[in-house]
Amino acid sequence: MTNNINNEDGTETALDYIRRQEKLEKDAQDILPGNFEKCTFSLGYIRQPLYACKTCTIDQNEEPAGMCYSCSIACHASHDLFELFPKRNFRCDCGLSGKFGGHSCSRMVPEKLDFATNEKNQYNHNFKNLYCRCNQTYDPEKEEATMYQCIACEDWFHERCIGNIPEAIDEFDCYVCRDCTKKYPFLMNGKDAKFSFGLSKGNEPIYQWILPEGQVDEAKEKELEVGETPNQNNVASNKEAVVANHETAVTHQDATTSNQDTAVANQEVSPLNQDTTATGEKRKREDEIKEKQNIIANVFKKMKSDTDCQNVDMTLLPEHDHIEIFLQDNWRQNLCKCAKCLQDYTTQHVEYLLEEEATIEPENDEDAGKSLLEVGMEQLQRMDRVQAIESLRAFQTLSSDLKTFFESFKETGKVVTKEDVQEYFDAKRRERQQQQ
Repeated sequence: MTNNINNEDGTETALDYIRRQEKLEKDAQDILPGNFEKCTFSLGYIRQPLYACKTCTIDQNEEPAGMCYSCSIACHASHDLFELFPKRNFRCDCGLSGKFGGHSCSRMVPEKLDFATNEKNQYNHNFKNLYCRCNQTYDPEKEEATMYQCIACEDWFHERCIGNIPEAIDEFDCYVCRDCTKKYPFLMNGKDAKFSFGLSKGNEPIYQWILPEGQVDEAKEKELEVGETPNQNNVASNKEAVVANHETAVTHQDATTSNQDTAVANQEVSPLNQDTTATGEKRKREDEIKEKQNIIANVFKKMKSDTDCQNVDMTLLPEHDHIEIFLQDNWRQNLCKCAKCLQDYTTQHVEYLLEEEATIEPENDEDAGKSLLEVGMEQLQRMDRVQAIESLRAFQTLSSDLKTFFESFKETGKVVTKEDVQEYFDAKRRERQQQQ
């Protein structure tokens, strides 16, 4: 074997092969981080990252199904998968009867054998790669628009379908879609600074924004920073007028005192006129911004209730068909917790909204960053003495056989090809089968 890659016949040195293999291992670890040795089925109904399989559910009439991270790699690695991102109260469907076209689970755990279905699992159109109220497919390589996940139903929505979100609240922490707001109106805390609302009609995006009073001013200030400085042209023309008046006064030094007084007066009055004009233009610009984005302050009264409810009275809001909610950081601590609202959380089975949920992520891989050789040596050290000795003997036998195999090529001067190596291991496999 030579020390250089022969590009003409596609051969390469053993060192080049090892380096290429190590790079492939590293790339695989970067793309598929975490340990995927165990299925999460035994953990029950949990919030976890989920995947659906297009390959196993080509028929759109087939039952929807979702799998855990481990099964997406161990059982469906060569399939066309949809990444669904975290969803709550879900148990892995891989290997269950009627799911994924009967595809078997290589991470099968004894508990799965006792269940025919995961009756508590909830499925929506995401499991068929459909998202948002527009019901469109999602292609991560082509989709450029921003999408937001509803904290309640966990569907994903395009920003273009939601509406032009004001910059003052565009860093919101969580979002509640219009359908979930109708189901859970008790999420609409009245005048709290962490709650903003968007109103819409029919299937149209949001046309009116209701922000806390302080954020309305912030929204106008940010728009003013982005737009043209108020009355810049007028300010410049006023300054030119002042300079012109000043030059006129100097040029006509022999003019009458009354003309000099007029020039001085013009110098003093012009800046005042300039400030007045600038202020008027700024107010006009703010009104234009307010009218353009339809931003109004939340000055609406709270609901009349015997339980001192903090939620806004929706009957007082401007005309609308739908409401969407935008929540800032730490919004949960400011949810209304009057007796009626707390009862509504229980009745609607959405107590999870009161506290931040735990998401079960893939366990850290203890072997991350290690080569297959290093992992193999560590496994060898963990074996008992007899197993270790037998493994080493088997390795020595294989090493000796490989040496003899490669020496035959050295003597003839023939280059080792992929087909030669494949034939060698196929022959070894047949020998083993015959011995059994």
